[in-house]
Formats: sequence, structure tokens, C-alpha cells
Amino acid sequence: MEGEIQALNELTKASKGRLKPGGLEDLAFGSLAGMMGKFVEYPFDTVKVRLQTSESQVFSGTIDCLRQTFRNEGFGGFYRGLTSPLVGAMAENAIAFYAYNRIQSMIRQITNAQELALPHLFLSGGASGAICAFVISPVELVKCKLQVENVQGYGQQAAKTTRFTGPMSVVAHLLRTEGVAGLYRGIGPTVARESLGVGFWFGAYELVCRQILASRRPSKDDPLPPKDVLGPGSIILAGGCAGIAYNLTSYPIDVVKSFIQTSDVRSAGAIQPDAKSPTIASTIRTVYARGGIPAFYRGLGITLLRAFPANAAMFMTYEYLSRMSADLRPKTR
Repeated sequence: MEGEIQALNELTKASKGRLKPGGLEDLAFGSLAGMMGKFVEYPFDTVKVRLQTSESQVFSGTIDCLRQTFRNEGFGGFYRGLTSPLVGAMAENAIAFYAYNRIQSMIRQITNAQELALPHLFLSGGASGAICAFVISPVELVKCKLQVENVQGYGQQAAKTTRFTGPMSVVAHLLRTEGVAGLYRGIGPTVARESLGVGFWFGAYELVCRQILASRRPSKDDPLPPKDVLGPGSIILAGGCAGIAYNLTSYPIDVVKSFIQTSDVRSAGAIQPDAKSPTIASTIRTVYARGGIPAFYRGLGITLLRAFPANAAMFMTYEYLSRMSADLRPKTR
């Protein structure tokens, strides 16, 4: 026990000299974290979106969706439309970490608190999520259309031909038929999802980290050790829990968002440029009519399956890049 306390004290002393990441580092490390997470999660995301937006007779469940996607499109079908969300994930996470840390600094200045309470961290995360929504909404719109456009034609000749050749063809189509506003179809649910989800994402991560750190204190009266003393296993656990918290809290909103964004390509794969974007209320009624409350959670299983490793990879990347950067700079006294 004494050896563990001594080791913890040494790690704490070493970490106190580290400078916190600056704004440019938050942007750089956040973007790399987003890239790592997106590569891990994207095949699962394709299955999720197809389950969310397809009629129940198209796929009987997650395994059937996996089987049909591979049979009709091969392994590449799981990464269809990756370019746009990959760039979007890098931008989203760069902004998320940057805004999260800057908003925390603002709250500290207002409250004169060195250690923020969990509600403050949740608020910081929610505000950063709202900002991110305006960046990722067009990206997710393009992604969802590419993921869904040819699903209704599975088993038919339509499955062999695609109407969009890539992200730029989707963007060109939207600008030609709907103008710039067309790129922000579904922005309302996206803002709601990101505000709630990212608040719980950062909040859950900080909560798990604090619980682990609290369990390692020599006594309850001692202050929490800095987060830098956490090892890979702890970060993986906290990051994975953050991903699960994000999806459990925001999933029904995500279903509504995906449904609205793919409303013009879901009718037998036909593009309907003159179709008006459905309202949030009408979409909720439509989704409910397809299967009641469970319809808002269709595809949740595959989403939670990818959430843990993808978000663990993101936080691992960000935390260790931050530590490496801090170790390369002069220590503070």
C-alpha cells in the first residue's frame, strides 16, 4: 500500500509541472482524435443509419443488415461516404475540445473556482456541442444520403446503380435544388442532439475519471490527483463510458435527425428534389407509427457496440498527445 501511495505521489508531482494544452493544440489533437474514432466507428455507423431509416421489411435486424450490405456492396459498402464524415469528425472534435476547454476557462474566471463541479463541466460540454452542430450538420446530411440512397433497391437492379458518385455530387445536387439552406436540413435536431449528447459525453468522461482518481487517494481528505496520472486502462474505460452516455441520451433525437435528412432518398431510392423537408413533429409521428417507442431505438445495439471502442480511441489519442506535447515543453515551477 505504501509503495502504491509513493508511486502515486511521484506521478502527481511530475504531472503538476505539465502545462495544459493551448488552443492550437486542442484543435490539432482533437482533430486527430476524431480521425481515429471515425475509422473505428464508421462501419457500425453505416449499419445504424440504414436500420434507422429503412422500412422494417428491408432488414430484419442488425445481422441481416450486415449480411445484405456485404452481399450487395462488399466490404466497401460499410465505408460508403466516409470522406465527408472523416473530415467532419476531425473538425467536430477539434472544435469540441477547443470550445470545451475555453468555456471551462471562462467559467473559472466567473466563479473563481480552480476545480469545476460536474454541472459546470456538463454545461461546458453542452455549449461546445451546440457550436459543433453547425459544423457537422451539412457533413452528416451528405453522409446519411450516401449511406441510405440505394438501400431500398437491394435485391433489384437499382442496387447496382448509384445516383450520387460521392460527397461532392451530393453537395452539388443540394445547392442546385435547394440552395445553401438545403445543406442544413435537420439542423434543429442536430443542435438538440449535440447539446445534450456532448454534455453527457464530457460529463460522463469526467465523472468516471474522478471516481477512479478518488479511489486512489490515500484518504478522503486528500485532494484528487491530476488526471495525468491515469493509465491507458482508465482512459479507455472513461472514454468508452462517455460514448455510451452520449448515445443513450441522444439516440431518439438522432433517429429523427437521420429520418429528416434522408427523407428525399428513401422512397425506393428515388431522389425527390421537390419534396419538402418534414417537420420535427411530423417525423416523430411517422417514426412512432412505424413501431411505437422501440422505433426510436432501432439500431441502438450496433451503435453502443461501436461507441465504446470508438470513443475510447478518441480520448486515448487526445490525452496522450496532450501529455507528449506537455513533456516536450519546459516544466513550470
